[in-house]
Amino acid sequence: MIFERKYKTRLLERKSLIPLLGVLIVFVISRVLYDRAGILFQGDLSLGYWHLIDPNLMLTDLWRSVYYLHSQPPLMNLLIGIVFQAFPTAYQEVFHVLYFIIGLSLACGIYFLGIQLRLEPWLAAIITAWLVVSPGTVLYEHLLAYGYPLAALLTLSGVFLHLFASTGKSIWGALFFCSLAIISLTWGFFHIVWFFFLILIAFILIPERKKMILAALLPFMIVTGWYSKNLYQAGQFTASSWVGMNLSKIATFRTPEEERKQFVKSGTLSDFALIPPFRNPLVYLKLLPDTQVTGIPILDEIYTSLGTRNFHHLVYAEASHNYLMDALRVIYLMPDYYLRSIGQALYIYSHSPSDFDPVVGNRNTLGSFDLWWNRIFYGQWKSDETSIERNSSMSMEYVGWWIVASFLATTTCSIVSLWKNRRHLAEPENMLVLFMVYNILFVTVVGNLMDIGENNRFRFTVDPFILILFVSFLRNLRTQFHRHTPDKIQG
Repeated sequence: MIFERKYKTRLLERKSLIPLLGVLIVFVISRVLYDRAGILFQGDLSLGYWHLIDPNLMLTDLWRSVYYLHSQPPLMNLLIGIVFQAFPTAYQEVFHVLYFIIGLSLACGIYFLGIQLRLEPWLAAIITAWLVVSPGTVLYEHLLAYGYPLAALLTLSGVFLHLFASTGKSIWGALFFCSLAIISLTWGFFHIVWFFFLILIAFILIPERKKMILAALLPFMIVTGWYSKNLYQAGQFTASSWVGMNLSKIATFRTPEEERKQFVKSGTLSDFALIPPFRNPLVYLKLLPDTQVTGIPILDEIYTSLGTRNFHHLVYAEASHNYLMDALRVIYLMPDYYLRSIGQALYIYSHSPSDFDPVVGNRNTLGSFDLWWNRIFYGQWKSDETSIERNSSMSMEYVGWWIVASFLATTTCSIVSLWKNRRHLAEPENMLVLFMVYNILFVTVVGNLMDIGENNRFRFTVDPFILILFVSFLRNLRTQFHRHTPDKIQG
């Protein structure tokens, strides 16, 4: 109880709250200035985003469509559908406000993580202010996608974990595991395996295991239930049936077409190895004519009401399985091509978060401000690379060298620190560092092994962790240096 009171005092004392208030003021002023500069919220459902349900189905058949959704986890579509039904003509303005609030939550989460890692309040405030006013953060805040909310939620989950480990209160444990469940059910990237290992780590390290199990049980069962539903409906124990198509982008379709044709001719690969992923459902129905007609619009319709492809058609589940099998064979038979593709993915991973096609319109509005921000703070000299160029060639002028340096320093030093403190991993601060490093490595490894094209967008979700740990590393290095500097010899 004494430790708990001290912990509360550190988080809530005036010298900690005043810098946070300053951060929030900076956040609000920056948003006013960005909006006046012409940054617009991008959330027009009539553009037909791949990962979203047909807007017509959102209005007329939302709950059934979300239930039968196999290509994406349910929560993002459910949230958008509810807001769209409630505000059919003003939903973009509503989401603009909602993402603004999410931004405030992200700022609070980053700041409190800094405090929990024993950074001085003024230093935590500077780190937070820097990140929340950066062009990349603002561009994602103005895009109706799951990357920004998940960055905020992942950051807050770290705060909840530290609070749970520090106080032992069930409410913080429940918030932590519920946050993980929401993340898993919003973006299929954060697979149930990711969730399970976090539960396992918590079970091993947190002394109050009964509270931990009770807090984790229901959230994990809900995620498992959704995966099981997809196994029954689409034959895949996953939150997204697009996994095979994503893997084919970095494996199968990064190999020469002539070699693929030979393997198809010999029967080693299927016909899918010659068809780029995410084609029209009609293309796949010719190869999979026995695909069930369910009577459910989201699973049966070829086109959406906007005239675009319905990427949630049931045929994509079986097609993706074929893509997955071909991709695994290609990796086994021609690993050199796959390794080169991983190198290209890492190249994209090291780019500024603003080098992402859906935000290009707003980025162009910022012009040289974004360019010089990337040069000064990311070490990336040029930012005019096209998506095709990022995926097919490499130029050192487009690498964010400070991104690379901070990532390597953060992961290396954190792992060394955790190893030195391996007998004390149950301490809240060490547990928080472990959680942050686990997520950084998970996003880095899985993101660059499984997909190519938007790898810097993946990294954005853990950029707060990288930044905070990097500054913490520099602070500790300075402390160690001063501690070991011998006193001057008195004359």
